[in-house]
Amino acid sequence: MKKIIIPFILVVALVFQSCEETQSPIYDGSQTLAYFDGTSATLEVLINETGEIEIPVNVSTLASFDRTVTVSVNDATTTATAGQYSFNGSVTIPANTYFSSFTLTGLDDNLDTTGVTLSLQIDGVDGGVGSPRNYSVTIVEICPVAATFAVGDYTLNTLSGGIAAAGFAPAMGNGVTVTLAVGGSSTERIFNVKFYPAFSFSNPPVDVSFALSCEETVFGGIVSPGVSGVGCGSSIPFGASSNNGAYSAADDSTMTIYYMEDIGDASCGPQAEGLIQLVKQ
Repeated sequence: MKKIIIPFILVVALVFQSCEETQSPIYDGSQTLAYFDGTSATLEVLINETGEIEIPVNVSTLASFDRTVTVSVNDATTTATAGQYSFNGSVTIPANTYFSSFTLTGLDDNLDTTGVTLSLQIDGVDGGVGSPRNYSVTIVEICPVAATFAVGDYTLNTLSGGIAAAGFAPAMGNGVTVTLAVGGSSTERIFNVKFYPAFSFSNPPVDVSFALSCEETVFGGIVSPGVSGVGCGSSIPFGASSNNGAYSAADDSTMTIYYMEDIGDASCGPQAEGLIQLVKQ
């Protein structure tokens, strides 16, 4: 066999780590070492679909025959469930090569946009030892949104909410026409609305944002000028609720959005949660 010189830092790290983890084989530089090329990656999975990435695996020597590297899951540092990933744990290093890879598939089995961790480890290689260094994969659900989705004129209806100081009046009105447009990202939507229209105050309309996140809506607050323009000494602030609204990725005809009115009792108090519905015209 011929040998390839692997980076000195990697050798040193492996020697020290092997000393600390007594169950791992010790690499002394004379054997074939199988190791991951890198330490981490992100695997994005479209909602209700699957996603794939290649995980690179290298060896430190050449051989005239194929060799098999065995890869498994480190359960101690993995939060992903068995239904959220799949891969073949036997990786072939072709003859006369140092490099190979295997396909890791992510499955949307109760994934969310927070993500889960899959920790991979090398158990061994024909005629050598496996590196004790794990490879961490974050498997996360993503939901791309087309630029034509949830744009145009909608009717805004207030379903619930209102603070006592305002007589429980709908903060953004009821039966109001608003125009949705794409914001600063593909998943952000912005509309212009006048707060507390029932009182006929002189406050101008302001831009409000929300995000479309895998069939949930997340209220983003007042974008410009940042205040509602109505309040008790100071402008009533609006922000995200702990609850998220809903929409269908297949149909943008209707959606709901939760928000908090007078957050932290900052103006009129006490704060209250509101819920609006947007219906496409």
